[in-house]
Amino acid sequence: MPLLPTRPLTLSLLTGLTVLLAACGSTAPQPLTPKPTPQPDPTPSEVSGLIMGKITPFTAGDASSVHEGNGTPADQANGGSLVDASGNLLVALVSDQGQFDLALPKVGTMTSAPDASLLFTVPAVFGSCENSQTTAPSGLKVYPINFLTTDTGKNIVSEIDPSKADLNYRAWWFSNIDATVEYSGNCLGLGKINTSFELKRGWNLLITETNPGVSTTYTVSTQPTSHVNWQYSVSSVGSASIKYPNLLSPWKNLPQYHNR
Repeated sequence: MPLLPTRPLTLSLLTGLTVLLAACGSTAPQPLTPKPTPQPDPTPSEVSGLIMGKITPFTAGDASSVHEGNGTPADQANGGSLVDASGNLLVALVSDQGQFDLALPKVGTMTSAPDASLLFTVPAVFGSCENSQTTAPSGLKVYPINFLTTDTGKNIVSEIDPSKADLNYRAWWFSNIDATVEYSGNCLGLGKINTSFELKRGWNLLITETNPGVSTTYTVSTQPTSHVNWQYSVSSVGSASIKYPNLLSPWKNLPQYHNR
């Protein structure tokens, strides 16, 4: 039997293979898209604190410095008062005109030792209270500065309107987080409280108005950008300081904070 010619078959196979290869290579490989590098969570914003004050009335020599907390700077060395990032007590020099600028610690300092141990929960900051109810984040910690102390051991407050019968003053409150606070209760010295306010991470200004033993209100405001008056608290608080000695530091009405 004669052999069949093979060339056409070979040609057909080659042609098919060429077509197949062409089809396979018609789409160029796509480059891999690199995965984006994870970015760290942004640092939460914070509100800085600066107390700009002027002791009124003031005579040169009445005081050379003011500080946060009770007692003289020497007393403070035993603890119980805030320190700055360098571990120094919060002290501001007083000018011959009675002016001072007290810079308050940043969040990082306030939430680290030793300052972190001085922060309060919301209920504790109002002191000894009955029928108290609190709505606030569980991790919220605060620290109020209701008064300052001169190097001679005298307390001063930033009273807003001395003509009012009620004690009304500026208070600087630290908060470790942004938070909404709702609180109600009947508290020793402060009287009835039924308040709600927003706190920002860092330092906040709360206008505090107290009719001693009757009621207290809190209103968020903005920190002054000029030197505001500070008066000696004996004259500001008046006779109420005799009946309610912890009016400006109500947490001291709780046994665990007697030394604060």
